Amino acid sequence: MSSNPAPAENNLEQMTTLDYQAARKTDNPPHRAATSPDVFREKEILQAVSANRSRTLPAELPSLAAYLPSDTPLPTPGESLLKAQHSDYEGPPQVEATARRSVFTHLELSKARSWLGDAGQKTLGFIESHWIVCSTLFILSIVATSFAVGFALRLGSFDAAQVLDENIAEASTSVILQANLISIDSDSQSMTLDWFIGYNCNPQNCPDVNIYFDQNLLRAQSLSSVANNAKPPPIFFLNGTDYITWNNSDFRTSSPEFRTQVAITNFYGGRSAQSYPFDKYSATLVFFAEALDNSTVAIGIDLTEGIAVGFNAALETSISGLASNGVLIKNLEVTRGQVIRMYAVLIVVAIWMVTLAFIMTCIVVIFFGKGIKPDILVVPVATLFAFTSLRGTMPGAPSGFGRIIDFVGILPCLALLTFSSVLLSAIFLFRRDPEKNRPRWENIMRKMHGGKPTTPSVHRQESMAFKLPSSSV
Repeated sequence: MSSNPAPAENNLEQMTTLDYQAARKTDNPPHRAATSPDVFREKEILQAVSANRSRTLPAELPSLAAYLPSDTPLPTPGESLLKAQHSDYEGPPQVEATARRSVFTHLELSKARSWLGDAGQKTLGFIESHWIVCSTLFILSIVATSFAVGFALRLGSFDAAQVLDENIAEASTSVILQANLISIDSDSQSMTLDWFIGYNCNPQNCPDVNIYFDQNLLRAQSLSSVANNAKPPPIFFLNGTDYITWNNSDFRTSSPEFRTQVAITNFYGGRSAQSYPFDKYSATLVFFAEALDNSTVAIGIDLTEGIAVGFNAALETSISGLASNGVLIKNLEVTRGQVIRMYAVLIVVAIWMVTLAFIMTCIVVIFFGKGIKPDILVVPVATLFAFTSLRGTMPGAPSGFGRIIDFVGILPCLALLTFSSVLLSAIFLFRRDPEKNRPRWENIMRKMHGGKPTTPSVHRQESMAFKLPSSSV
């Protein structure tokens, strides 16, 4: 006969339930007193906890108000001493005011940022809604700004008149010159000027006048003799009687005007044509006038105008004026126009940018394994011829090769472009399938995109090419 343990288990359940109900009637229930039921102690499964730990927690926790931080500042060492030395010491209120100011400033900045963000969002929304009008206004503003900048950088008119010339013109007997700048040639180093003569004299007694100019400061086609005579041959003879009749509408006499080709030089602190477009020249005008009896006649320049395309002629007032014996001296500084300089610099910058772009392409293709198409080989060769054409578009650039702008711009860029073209051509000769990316370039692209896979590499594409598509049955 088999034994039946069911009555023992039922007795254990009943005993455990009775013990638990009896324990709940006590002040210290077992589950709160951290003790185990008696049934487990009898079976020596768990040991009874000491009576000290069987005490429950008090009904109320002690107050923590004494330990919480308060608004009352703690006394600092030497506080009384500081108050005694500084009667205007305010203590914590100053700190509170500073804190309030900082909070106020922070709030103001936050409001400003939120206002700017809202304004930016509204502006973007308006542009998106009216993109045609906004694009048209943007293009018109760019065109207007370009016109304004170009007009502001235009060449100024030739101006060599001074205040002293106005005083000379008021004399009873004086010769007044007016000049018009025609052209400036940096190759022959000459400046062409047209002169118009005005004469103030008494109609009853208008003497004849010889106008002299320093002959050695002129560019002549041929000179029979060169000397440093104290009085060179007159450049113009002004007949007083004929001038009066000409001025009274009798045009049978010759017009009182003449042309000179004044020498310009870079010897006196200038820069030669090799420094194009930053070359600089100087020119000197020396005039004086005398009557037939060798008496000095006042001479001055009343008006000057004219523009030499590509050049700017400015008067150096510090070393110009009236010298002894009535000699009028004008020193001019001749430079390239600001627009010419900017254009030449922009051409060089553009050439360098194109060259650096091809060099970067060559580096990426050769060293980092980026794929390249054969169409790109045509671009460097075409750019080589385009560079020489751009060199010819520089306004007023001296003919030939050998300027500083050639050494720092055209020459190195041509060499680098030729070198990169040869290397790119070698890629198609020695690399298998040069149009596909190498694994090195794929790894670089993967790192740039945060580990995301990019286009398949060469080996991956080759392995995928031999895979047969799975067919569904």
